[in-house]
Amino acid sequence: VVACLYKIMINNKILALKYRPQEFKDLIGQEVMAQTITNAIKLDKTPNAYLLTGIRGVGKTTTARLIAKSLNCLKNLNKEVDCSTNNFCDSCAEIINSNHIDILEMDAASKTGIDDIRELIENAKYSPTSAKYKIFIIDEVHMLSKQAFNGLLKTLEEPPPSLKFILATTEVRKIPV
Repeated sequence: VVACLYKIMINNKILALKYRPQEFKDLIGQEVMAQTITNAIKLDKTPNAYLLTGIRGVGKTTTARLIAKSLNCLKNLNKEVDCSTNNFCDSCAEIINSNHIDILEMDAASKTGIDDIRELIENAKYSPTSAKYKIFIIDEVHMLSKQAFNGLLKTLEEPPPSLKFILATTEVRKIPV
């Protein structure tokens, strides 16, 4: 019975998740941004952090996941690995299923306090286990408290080489300068 329910849950995804773009080429209207990020990854010249902003539903979280997939895709480490829409590598498949150990997503709308950021910073001290980068995706980052922003500042400005931040917000004006 449990296996049957699991199969039904997998096959009956929410439409937004079922049709979520799985590659940069699937993003509509974001070709310049997608090409810029793809080129930076190919040249291994990626920034410490990305800030994605826009109105609700524009694809900030989807883009954050695509960046995480691109940064940690196994074909970047080994050219013989095949990773495509029809056959994702293990790393990309784990990110799609939201169970990659080195990709942490945090909803700052519900975890706004300094204690949540302290936990994140503590986790940042450890190197990635199965990927090139440990990536923190912080959604609705503008909702963090002032103390939480202050606590995050040092790690955000000077992260370890194997740590990347992807911040997403609808209210970029509310992020402290």
